[in-house]
Amino acid sequence: MRTAGAPGSGPDSAADVATPIGHGDTLMQRLGLNFVLVSTMVLGPIPMMLPAVLAVDLIADLGITTGPFSLALTANTIVAALFAPLSGRITDSIGPKYSVVLTIATAGVGMFGMAFSTDVWLLMASAAFAGLGQGWCNPATNKLIAERVAAGRRGTITGLKQSGVMFGTFLSGFTLPTLAVWFGWRTAIGLYGVVALVVALGIQLWLTPDAPAEEGEEAGYGASPGAVFTVAPAQRPSVQMKVSERVFIAKITWFSLLMGGVVGGVGRFQVLFAEESLGWTNFWAGMASALAGIVAAGSRIWWARLTERRVQPASALAIQSAFTVVAMALLLAATMVHGSMMWVMSLLAGFTMMSWNAVAMLAVIIGVPVALAGRASGIVMLGFMSGLSIGGLVAGYVYEQTGSFSVIWVSFAVCAAGATVLALTMRHRRPPVF
Repeated sequence: MRTAGAPGSGPDSAADVATPIGHGDTLMQRLGLNFVLVSTMVLGPIPMMLPAVLAVDLIADLGITTGPFSLALTANTIVAALFAPLSGRITDSIGPKYSVVLTIATAGVGMFGMAFSTDVWLLMASAAFAGLGQGWCNPATNKLIAERVAAGRRGTITGLKQSGVMFGTFLSGFTLPTLAVWFGWRTAIGLYGVVALVVALGIQLWLTPDAPAEEGEEAGYGASPGAVFTVAPAQRPSVQMKVSERVFIAKITWFSLLMGGVVGGVGRFQVLFAEESLGWTNFWAGMASALAGIVAAGSRIWWARLTERRVQPASALAIQSAFTVVAMALLLAATMVHGSMMWVMSLLAGFTMMSWNAVAMLAVIIGVPVALAGRASGIVMLGFMSGLSIGGLVAGYVYEQTGSFSVIWVSFAVCAAGATVLALTMRHRRPPVF
């Protein structure tokens, strides 16, 4: 196996291909890889956020109602869920560099389609196409970390890239209303499409090629101790998951389905609950929701770093899902005891309910061989994206039938409790961190 210091010739020499980021790398190398990972996690999911922020303008201009508009956006998460497993296999086949580039480019094309939409069907088709990038971003970035980041640094960088989703939410909410007032909603969304395509081109030109496979090399769990500059081999399709790895990934997938349902439902109805059940204004209800997002952005980094260095992923996931049960109890208490419980719930939810996916993604990266990082991530994302879609739809139906949020919060508490039990059953070896 070649190292960055090993002699070589031609385009496949060690100087021309990817090497895992280690303690000896320059600041620019680390910042560059961080930018690639974070920008992918910002631009991959952001097409789903843009129409939601500009919902009033889109609904009025396209002459549609809220129902068809919501259905059009749901197409994004449905396609993302269905495509995620395939995107993982594609990532393992073509490598993380091209996968990252295609993820961002797909999102950019989808945003252009939204900007030029003249009816709900074109909007739905564009959102669905952008869903390819939504389902691809985690397999691509997880594979990139597995191949290019040495053991001991993966926790921090995984948490950082998962925080990219929260940054994208903040960025869209902060910039889009102003851009829409200045230039109109079509130009505002189109500008994001331009940015995505420019970033995709920049990554294609700057990021070093993925390392080629070498005859006889075994696909391992990444850089080994004492060889943090080892070139990771490109992965061969012949690598198969062991039974223990299949069970491990299956449990994380079901965990992601349950917790994704909670996140999808609470995210969609927390603001409405604060307005209708607590009598809050839209401003303060939105501030409580934003607080959870701000806390999650930082806590994802903390949880992932803690998981890699001190605790098993299963233990971290069990703690996070257990405290999600407490968060649901606080939502019930907000109506029965005092509305101020909502602020406590937002803090707790940001620290646990909205941060578990950083731990789950790290568990995939360190829990399966590098060769399987893409497809394993895709399977887990199928569970998560399905949970997001199902949670929001079911919560909306329950509220429509009962007119009460209490049933929703109790149901989500049961889901989180089930996820906790599932996490406690996870047993899988992990490579040592040096």
